[in-house]
Amino acid sequence: MVSALDRVAANGGYISADPPKRKYGFASGQHINLDTGIQNNLWRFGLTTTARNLLDLMATEHDKDGQIRSTQKQLAEHFMCSQPKISKAMNELFSYHFAWKIRRGVVQVNPTYAYRWGSRNHRSLISKLGKQTLKEHAIVIPEAGRPS
Repeated sequence: MVSALDRVAANGGYISADPPKRKYGFASGQHINLDTGIQNNLWRFGLTTTARNLLDLMATEHDKDGQIRSTQKQLAEHFMCSQPKISKAMNELFSYHFAWKIRRGVVQVNPTYAYRWGSRNHRSLISKLGKQTLKEHAIVIPEAGRPS
């Protein structure tokens, strides 16, 4: 009991339900959050305007499982463009592993892009998806001046 009270006192007198913080992980050997690194280098991917708009929508409108539940037709109506344009943009995002198709009308957003590295949502989604899935869908930033 005394040790528990000591921990509360060490926390400034606050009781917290947050899980213990894990040591910061360096994904690429650099001291940078992956999501920040990707955000800073989005220009290197050369995404079309539609693909970038779709990526922004995916990052903000996914559910707690990191999924977007919408058909290409619905997305085309949302962005007021043609369905083939949405299809091309989705394939562009799929090729860089920003997202991948689960089934018709359901797309999984890569948690590396969608959430802050190490956040509670990021850790939760990684444990649901499994590390192997993320290895298969790793986002690799293209080198500047080189086509991907």
